[in-house]
Amino acid sequence: MVRSWENTAAAFLVLVLLVPLSFGCGAEKEGGKVTITIGEITDLTGPASPAVITLHYALQDMVKYYNEEGLIPGVKLDTATWDDMFNPSRDMLGYDWVRERGAKLIVSVFSASGVQLKAFADRDKFPICNLSTNVAMTTPPGWVFCMSNGLGADMKTLLKWISENHWDYAKGIPKIGFEGGEDPGNREVAEAMQEYSQAHPDRFEYVGSCFYTIGQTLVVGGEAEKLRQCDYIASEGILTGPFIEEFQRRGYSTTFIDVGQLTNYRGLLVDRLGYKALDGLLTGNSSLGWNDNSPIVNLAKQLLNKYRHEQANAIIYKSLSYVGGTQNVACILEILRNAITQVGAQNFNSQAFYDAAVNYKTGGPLFEGYPQWSFSETKRYLVDQIVVSKFSAEANDVVRISDWIPLVIE
Repeated sequence: MVRSWENTAAAFLVLVLLVPLSFGCGAEKEGGKVTITIGEITDLTGPASPAVITLHYALQDMVKYYNEEGLIPGVKLDTATWDDMFNPSRDMLGYDWVRERGAKLIVSVFSASGVQLKAFADRDKFPICNLSTNVAMTTPPGWVFCMSNGLGADMKTLLKWISENHWDYAKGIPKIGFEGGEDPGNREVAEAMQEYSQAHPDRFEYVGSCFYTIGQTLVVGGEAEKLRQCDYIASEGILTGPFIEEFQRRGYSTTFIDVGQLTNYRGLLVDRLGYKALDGLLTGNSSLGWNDNSPIVNLAKQLLNKYRHEQANAIIYKSLSYVGGTQNVACILEILRNAITQVGAQNFNSQAFYDAAVNYKTGGPLFEGYPQWSFSETKRYLVDQIVVSKFSAEANDVVRISDWIPLVIE
């Protein structure tokens, strides 16, 4: 189990050397089966890799599982992976690179990637399944299909839940603020906080936001001073740990909140700060967690034990994102299977995936315990609910504290 920043850095160097990149073609025959390649654009070696590497594992493991179980008859799945190093300038290179290797669809991770590639995907009529969601990717509806829900809607939903279930209004109207990296998703979160406060001045007072450029060294003192009076601070991204550390070192207290990023950095946050410092942090997520009992969670554990047995405990400790990744990829591969059922493996192309996606609804035994979610001709985000969890010092874990909550769309 990786428990130090030095060991984590060393693991990154090993990852650079060992991670396999597949060069399969999109419609070749192998052993009587048609090979369909899924392109992947993610961060394998850059600053976001601690959070998203397990999403890469989930895609690779689900592809292997589908192949071994023959879950899409007549098809062998393959992947072609591009490391964007959390550098948006590399995404367009990756888009071309995976398509040159025969990819018929792309799985991407970051908001910045989906926003940048949307115009090209719409132009080329080429489907992208992005694991993040924001308004710029979903409006107007096109060829980017977002496998989660909008971060702004997530935050408004979390704030509504806080106002109804967490804050004691006998203490007055709570002050809220934002701190995080400069990217489209975080901008949407901060704007949602401001909009919700303006629409509901009897519930929240918005203090302001502090953004830093990705790759910049954060001078957390100024940010801590600006937000020190906040009762709730949304902190999103890879520098949350240093910010919380400095904030608390100065003797300030608040409830930290986020919409799904911080559970993906759980191992790094706990290694640096411990559960005592993180106790009470509230997080809204579009997937269940490791301690939930559901077929999706059980499948994630099964895949880890089967394909990554020696890493399983470390992956579970590090992040909840392998569960979310399993959920996301299950939806993507079910859309793919529906498309192939409609047109046949030999005739599968990007248009077939698009047609299956706009008609997709979750369901069946695998999604027991989940609401039904869907795309449509006009809807490009899949998920319509979140669950709220908290970091708990008593449990030494992230514990779910709500049922599924419908999104606030304002």
